[in-house]
Amino acid sequence: MGVLLKTGLKTLTALFILGISVSMFAQSEMAEAADAFNQGVQMMKVNPDMAIKSFETAIKLADQVEGEEAANMKDQAMKQIPKMYWESAKKLAGKKDYDKAIVKLDACIKTSEKAGDKSQASRAFGTALSILNVQGSNALGEGDHTAALEYFDKALGRKASYAKAYLGKVLVYEEMNDLVKMEEAAIMGLEAARSSRDKKSGSKIQQKLRGTYFNSAQAKMINKDYAGAEKCLSKSIEYGNNNSNTHYQLGLALKGQKKWEDAVTSFNNALEVDMSDDVAKAKLYFELGGAYQILGDSAMACASYKKSMFGDFAEASKYQIETVLKCNN
Repeated sequence: MGVLLKTGLKTLTALFILGISVSMFAQSEMAEAADAFNQGVQMMKVNPDMAIKSFETAIKLADQVEGEEAANMKDQAMKQIPKMYWESAKKLAGKKDYDKAIVKLDACIKTSEKAGDKSQASRAFGTALSILNVQGSNALGEGDHTAALEYFDKALGRKASYAKAYLGKVLVYEEMNDLVKMEEAAIMGLEAARSSRDKKSGSKIQQKLRGTYFNSAQAKMINKDYAGAEKCLSKSIEYGNNNSNTHYQLGLALKGQKKWEDAVTSFNNALEVDMSDDVAKAKLYFELGGAYQILGDSAMACASYKKSMFGDFAEASKYQIETVLKCNN
């Protein structure tokens, strides 16, 4: 009986000593964790990267300690780390070290999600997209089309509905004079703009398409490529270039191909959207008169020529009315 009692006392004594040792160990780890956390706080404004390392050390030490105090410290450290990655990324972006800035932003996104901070993750994600867009624009400005497309595609790899990247690709293909790929990028960009409600980018894409196709048509008209000009002008109108001059130019392209009925339609469309005075409209009525004349519609030809008797077209119209068509007889 006495032997058993002595053995039991020895065991209890050993457990008590072990308990004291564990408690002292926990206190030591907690103190180190607190020191690391405080170091992180002190470095936040001075050196975000060093602050991150200190907070990570605090988390690692706090993981070895049980209790509410350790859990709270760990939670606070986890919340600070994404903010430090954000600050580090801002400094790098300010130095135009964009590649490293994106690395920091990706770390910010990852740690923000882990800390449950959706707002910070979203802000970092959007900033990464903006930086890639800037890199693409810079490459385009330097004439490096391959690099520009790579940056814009990287942005689209992160967010398929990022309309600004499609706008960038439209600008690249425009500079490369590749209208086919330009329109492909534009179509996807317009859909992306609609889905993401980015009206500004969508409007810029349409504006670029209108202008590019119109300018291309003018070059084709000079070279008497009337079929090519018709195609480009029709595209320009399709993308919103619904003004009098575009319809007028399309009428001339159709006239060049002897598509008289279609030319009449285009000249009439030009008149419908023309808000100018009779003098400015004279050239449209003169072209209509000629088209109707070819089609054998003398009544409409006469009516059109009478409306074109202004300015530079006055004498030519009078000649057609009095000498050729004899409209007053």
